Amino acid sequence: MKRTLFYTLLLGLLALAAPFTVLLLPSQRDTPVPESAAATPAPEIPAVTPPPLAADPHAGNTDAAADLTLYDAAVGQTITVPVEEFLIGTAACELPADWPDDAVCAQMVASHSYALSLGSEPMQVNSALCAGWTDAQVLQARWGDDFTANYDRLAALATEVCGALLCYEGAPAAACYHSISAGHTEASQNIWVTALPYLQGVDSPWDKTVPDYAVTVTYTTEQMTTLLQNLGLEPEGDPAAWFGACQWDDAGYVERLTVCGTSFSGTALRSAFSLRSASFSVTYDGENFALTTYGYGHGVGMSQYGAKAMAEGGSTWQEILTYYFPGCTIYQ
Repeated sequence: MKRTLFYTLLLGLLALAAPFTVLLLPSQRDTPVPESAAATPAPEIPAVTPPPLAADPHAGNTDAAADLTLYDAAVGQTITVPVEEFLIGTAACELPADWPDDAVCAQMVASHSYALSLGSEPMQVNSALCAGWTDAQVLQARWGDDFTANYDRLAALATEVCGALLCYEGAPAAACYHSISAGHTEASQNIWVTALPYLQGVDSPWDKTVPDYAVTVTYTTEQMTTLLQNLGLEPEGDPAAWFGACQWDDAGYVERLTVCGTSFSGTALRSAFSLRSASFSVTYDGENFALTTYGYGHGVGMSQYGAKAMAEGGSTWQEILTYYFPGCTIYQ
């Protein structure tokens, strides 16, 4: 198959937990977020997909049956995993066990394609923490009495999709994923380095119905002072003026924000303060800062909660993947 011309060195795994954020809500935030009584709780381990690391644009492996090479931080070494075992372990780490079949299959194929897009670079995981991939032994301890039912279900789905790859111009796509978008997925160049044509963002309105879509915490003025000092700033004067002009990108994520007279990128602030998302707002009530994040994760590629909603609405895993990765083709 013809291979893509686009894979280059992409840097940085953005932090994925803990809340915090910034001033001035974009106009689309004016509408109240609807509640979903049927929403599933967030995964215990949210998507931690790093950006693609392959510098060689022809490095992607197109052999869907090939064993997967992983670097497992839990054992500190590179391991080789059969493809079906990889699909089971990655889906178990990324999604709750009771999510719809088509959402799970979409996740399996996205993870498989992403891992192969790295070429000679092994996908980095931590089996002990159930991050990226794990083995049956960890899952047995995690699921207890539900292990057999959960594992057998994932094994059946893995058999169904083990020969499938999501490709762009014939090479495995860097099919990144995240937990919840800000309502529109983010463009790859706004987070990492390269503007990949199938990672330019699509509407994902279902994400705004997730109960954890917007999460707010408060910090005292003293706590905020410490956080800003960690950025090399010396906040002084009226705290209400510490956060200034904010520029939003087309997907609703912070592009630039002025803090104490210095401009920062939204991704830099997210990394520095361990934000749930680079879509965020900050307000000050005279004593405390209220910090709200929208969505969860870097926002690039497939929204897992969007995939869940699409599957519940009748979309197939193929439709989910080609929606979130426009221009890509599924090879089976």
